[in-house]
Amino acid sequence: MYDTALHAAVRPQDAKAYLMPQDAPLSTTSSSFSSVGTCPDNCEEAMAQAHDEVNQIRRQGPGAVDFNMAEGSYREVPAEVMRNGRITQAYSDLARDMPENHWVRLASYVSVQGGCAMRQFTNPSQNWPGAVSDFPQNGLAALGDANVAIFESIYPPNRMAANCGIDRFLECVENGEIEVNENIVRAMKQMRDGDLRRAANTIARYEQEEVVQPVYARWPGTFQTMAAIDTVNVFQDMTSIPIARTCTRDGLVPLEGSISNPRDRVDYYEALLNEMYRIEGIN
Repeated sequence: MYDTALHAAVRPQDAKAYLMPQDAPLSTTSSSFSSVGTCPDNCEEAMAQAHDEVNQIRRQGPGAVDFNMAEGSYREVPAEVMRNGRITQAYSDLARDMPENHWVRLASYVSVQGGCAMRQFTNPSQNWPGAVSDFPQNGLAALGDANVAIFESIYPPNRMAANCGIDRFLECVENGEIEVNENIVRAMKQMRDGDLRRAANTIARYEQEEVVQPVYARWPGTFQTMAAIDTVNVFQDMTSIPIARTCTRDGLVPLEGSISNPRDRVDYYEALLNEMYRIEGIN
């Protein structure tokens, strides 16, 4: 769910209240261990239904226009930003449908911050200290790559579990009718047993070690530049994020360690989860 690099480009002076997908307060007590959506009788069809949603979002093209308040002009919204908006909405909807899934609850916040970071690369007039001329384009592409990689790897089985119920989901896996990463299966069993924090951590480790790390390998120079900018700009924390659904630099949860180290990112995920629990009043 969380990738620090998704947020490395957000700067306090650029943190305007961009419109992002919003959601109503999530329940802290209700549960959806039973089905909450349309669930085909066939297990393969049920999983395909979730993958179809992901594929539709992946095909999202650029938007027509966005009004630039600073310049008083319209410009095209990049596909990466448009996709992020739809991904964020999907996470928010799933968090409402499956409140016991604390990984996706946190994703509904963090994906907003990913979109805020992406928007910083959409203005060609931005000055990036020490960056090569193609850094904004590469940065947007790299963040979009990470955003989609996480979504397409983790969202479908979680959406199917919400649609069909965790017991039905696990039955489909155990019968060999669908193939799902063992970490997701383990997390679903932990959710079923009421160990919600451990379930979230299980998904987070899978996300950071197996899903996100290959993205860093595809964009090593871009992510190194992001880290270098943060090192040079000692007066502004550009890699930490808040638990918020608007673009803000208030209430940052400080990142300790390196954004390129998956263990450090897992530790940071735990810090973000703790802050979400504090904000939402979850014990």
